[in-house]
Amino acid sequence: MSDLTSCSASTLARRIRAREVSAVEVLTAHLERIERWNPVVNATVTLNTEPARARAEAADAALARDEVWGPLHGVPFTVKDQFSTAGLRTTYALPHYADFVPDADAPQVTRLKAAGGILLGKTNLPFAAYDWQCQNPTFGRANNPWALDATPGGSSGGSAAALAAGFTPLELGADVGGSLRVPAHFCGVASLRPTEDGPLRGIRPPARPATVRHIAVAGPMARTVRDLQLEWAALSGSADTAEVPAPAADTLRIAVTPELGGVPVDTNTQRVLRDAIGAWRDAGCSVARRPAPFDVEDAFDTWARIQGFELTAGLPAPLRHTPFRQLVWHGYVRSQYGSLAGRMAKGAGLSPRAYFNVLDRKATLADTVDAFFDDWDLWVTPVAALPAFTHRRTGAALEIEGVSVPYALPIAPYNCPTAAPGHPILTLPAGRSSDGRPIGLQVHARRGADAALLAAGRRLEAALDHDPEPASFAETSGSEDDA
Repeated sequence: MSDLTSCSASTLARRIRAREVSAVEVLTAHLERIERWNPVVNATVTLNTEPARARAEAADAALARDEVWGPLHGVPFTVKDQFSTAGLRTTYALPHYADFVPDADAPQVTRLKAAGGILLGKTNLPFAAYDWQCQNPTFGRANNPWALDATPGGSSGGSAAALAAGFTPLELGADVGGSLRVPAHFCGVASLRPTEDGPLRGIRPPARPATVRHIAVAGPMARTVRDLQLEWAALSGSADTAEVPAPAADTLRIAVTPELGGVPVDTNTQRVLRDAIGAWRDAGCSVARRPAPFDVEDAFDTWARIQGFELTAGLPAPLRHTPFRQLVWHGYVRSQYGSLAGRMAKGAGLSPRAYFNVLDRKATLADTVDAFFDDWDLWVTPVAALPAFTHRRTGAALEIEGVSVPYALPIAPYNCPTAAPGHPILTLPAGRSSDGRPIGLQVHARRGADAALLAAGRRLEAALDHDPEPASFAETSGSEDDA
């Protein structure tokens, strides 16, 4: 049954409906792979074994009666341990909730179940879901299946690692400043940061107010774009989403921006981007290099001020006073994220009126990007300036081409400004570094064009000849010790 863990979710769904394989067999294959390899990857943190087995048995019994629950009938899925799951431990990566069991599912989990999916378990994430690595205070560190001495990214790091390791065919993650995109890039899987459409529910403890109202989104993760379409159809409630035809390659107009924020990408990422451009041109796409459609510094500042204000508003009332805010942003957060903390501290000090002015800037920024898409169908950028890096303390310096740089520098300029307008972003696996680490690209589209973006993404994926096979642990290398 090991080959079942290499199958795409779309293939599994088809084979289950055709009764070529049972839902119980598919579930068992994934549980066995988790049992064998999760000790070295640490991607899954809580399993739903017995309820999942009972649901798989019910799925098989339903098919025997010619009943199909939905497009995900009998297909297992996992979710980031940031999403509430009824009857199954949800820690939100906060030590206080290490043993918390919610009474209700997050809306996104409900939709995946309603489509016939089987909740297999929960995946790892960093403390408070805020880091580009994946060190959890309760469960420990997740490792990258392609190089165990490297991070799988964050905050949806366990999500991407579980997919790359073959533990699950579908995942559910979330993104504020790269939390879907960076892990997908580091682990060689695909993700969709969907169009921002309002506050994200179901990702916080019940006692905490929903102060984060903007920029945060939930999105699907999978090994192929076709599987993203399948999952997005369930999450968006539109069965037609998965059936949007891929556009002809010679109709696609693609603008490419090789670097953002004045931070050049490393040699491996440059090569992968050049190869992708060549492959898309060979497939008939019209591709041209263009500057970013907005002022990156202004977009970065907009993102940081909104984040700083909304996160600070979520602090308990006694801690929202100015001296404590300054300690948080200029003390602890600066030690973790350097200059990024200073940007967010400006948001923490905003008056309500100034906050609404920043939201107006965000709306103008979104309109500017929409105008850009009058001339282009897609906009492509790197996800980060480098592939997955070795484990290290949060805030410790990174290297680009042998040059030491601040921790946030290779990642934040590519992920924070691009999140601010609220447009959909597909992360597409595009190649490998010289030492075999995955490299992805961000593909942006017009607001609300999520289904069209995924359809176009299938065309781009086909041109790149992407191999969606999970990592082979016989080929991974690296130490499990901290770098």
